[in-house]
Amino acid sequence: MAKKKEVREQLKKKKAIRTKIIRWAVLIIPIITIGIVFTWLYQTKDIVRRVGSEVIRERELQLEMDRLKPPNFDQQLGSMEPQDRRYALDTLRSNALRNLMKLKAVYLYASENNIRVTNEDIQREIDLFIEDLKLSTGMENVDFRHILADYGIPYRSFVADMRKQAVYNKVLDPVREAVTVTEDEIIDFYQQYKEYYDMPDQAKVKMISVEMEQEAIEIMDLLLEGEDFGKLARERSLSPDALQNSGDIGWVTPGELYKEIADNVFHEDIEFGMPYIIQARDGFYIIKVTDRKTATESTFDDVRELVKQDLLRNKGDRAVDSYMNDLVNEYKPRISDGNPWIDFLKWLDGLRGRL
Repeated sequence: MAKKKEVREQLKKKKAIRTKIIRWAVLIIPIITIGIVFTWLYQTKDIVRRVGSEVIRERELQLEMDRLKPPNFDQQLGSMEPQDRRYALDTLRSNALRNLMKLKAVYLYASENNIRVTNEDIQREIDLFIEDLKLSTGMENVDFRHILADYGIPYRSFVADMRKQAVYNKVLDPVREAVTVTEDEIIDFYQQYKEYYDMPDQAKVKMISVEMEQEAIEIMDLLLEGEDFGKLARERSLSPDALQNSGDIGWVTPGELYKEIADNVFHEDIEFGMPYIIQARDGFYIIKVTDRKTATESTFDDVRELVKQDLLRNKGDRAVDSYMNDLVNEYKPRISDGNPWIDFLKWLDGLRGRL
């Protein structure tokens, strides 16, 4: 009898524990679920557009708009009528959104067609990036991780971007490689753009830019005393590239310089290796010309291969753009604007602000 009573007590305790667990579960599970939902909502509230499972966020749209802005765009906006300003901004946003939709369509196509990239593919993109960096800075040894840090770009984020670039190339390289050109097309292209293949006057230039004349004079005195030009460029130049190229901007043409600088750089009496101070529209420049080449006119035979490569690139770009447009049109039924919960989130933000 005592044993039965003991068993009943144990069953009673177990039932009480189960009841308590169920009550806590009924209370906690909805709270956790609501927390997950609200976290998801706030993580997705900056989504501008969806292309299937790919999303375009407000930040990347703004970056693409900045990239597409023509020179002096912001100044031009200030002088426009409100209606024209709105139209200009809407056009810029629309073009940026279109570009990003084409990009997301490529990523979506790669994902759904099981197109993968390897570590070797990603490393190839990193190597190409470093080579481009060497060309742009004129430096053989480039610490690209240090440069990334200077621009506030985490290495992991950079590698993720290189992975996307590798995916992009893996999808679109076959489109480019399918492009061909005929001899007649090469000749026509050359005749259309012949003047671009003539070699203009060129000068190899080192440059330090400063704001005040007195500082330019101080730097000139240091150079005449034997101070290293590159060292002074890295320490004193206002040019953002000076830290990487030590003031050596390489070979330039008259059209790549302010006229007041070009008139001096390409003057027949300039002495190679001698520093000069030039006042320009935005400050003072200490320049040193180390070499110069005279303009030459190129024949078709001289530049045929270059013309062919330019034409292939031109046709390849158009083929790629057409292919991406076709992808966007194919995915059009799966394209949606923004976040369906955006109005609710705006209301919630307003409510939180009033509490």
